[in-house]
Amino acid sequence: MASATSLVLGIVHILFLIGRTEGVFCASGQIRCRSRNQCVSLGDVCRSGSQCADGSDEDTQICSVWISDSRCSHGEYYCAKPPYYGRCLSHAEFCTSCPEEDIGMCDLLANNILKLDEEETEETGLSLTKELVSLMQKAVNATTNVSTSCPMFYSPVGDACLSFFTPAKVPWPEARQFCLSIGGDLAAIKGFVDHDKLLGYMQKAHLTTDFWIGGRFDVDTNSWSWVLDDTPLPLGAPFWAARYNSSCVPRSPPHTDPFSPAPKALPKAPCFNYVLAPAHRSSGWCAAMTYEHYYYYTDEECQENRSPLCLFTGRPRQEQVDTSLTD
Repeated sequence: MASATSLVLGIVHILFLIGRTEGVFCASGQIRCRSRNQCVSLGDVCRSGSQCADGSDEDTQICSVWISDSRCSHGEYYCAKPPYYGRCLSHAEFCTSCPEEDIGMCDLLANNILKLDEEETEETGLSLTKELVSLMQKAVNATTNVSTSCPMFYSPVGDACLSFFTPAKVPWPEARQFCLSIGGDLAAIKGFVDHDKLLGYMQKAHLTTDFWIGGRFDVDTNSWSWVLDDTPLPLGAPFWAARYNSSCVPRSPPHTDPFSPAPKALPKAPCFNYVLAPAHRSSGWCAAMTYEHYYYYTDEECQENRSPLCLFTGRPRQEQVDTSLTD
């Protein structure tokens, strides 16, 4: 009885930590205050009269990079680059269509929080200690065979059980180690139907976290593959995100073979500014689903920090815990 009580208390503690690290989801046209528990309209930032309880929307350092020059009205930015030279653009239009060097306002928008990069208040994510993962293992084990369709920390999405562990922000190898330790692996989404169900679930849940999934470039096979079973990872649309390229790129023929590089564009092929990921074919690149790209796949450096998206495959494997987790 005592051990069961300890497990319940430990799970409550985990859920408390998760609640503390989630942050607030802001609607379109809003940005988070520095304290991360309030959203304000972009048009109200640096407009006299603080809307944020912590005053971050009227912070002098924030306003020094937020307010444009006198050629445009408040909330608009003068573009000195073609094709929009001489026009006043909104926040989002300016950062997308008229990028400039050292524009701090665009950095604030990209991070979706009124906090400059040099400030030391950024959350780095929950530490995946051995003690924390061990407690989660016990919770998953204790709920694997109960009447619910998925064990604790997993949610049913279509026919699968997935864990969106947003508090942790870790490199891809550690994210996979975490998934293995709680009875799963980094998620492999193989078909159009499963992909569509996952995107729908993430949209309804208002998720804004970037996730690692179980795809990576395998240098041994010279291909992108799922680590769950070493099967090829599908390339191109509709799975992978389109990325903007400042230079015009001639579009190559369809790329469907994960074992070969993308074919070169044919002579006189039409030129476009958007290219489909993945763009890199070398070891050290892994697949992610990012909020910026509406959770379509992107290729990212494996040592960057993102949250694990785990697919439940069976009971937690105790022997898998020690390799990558920190004390």
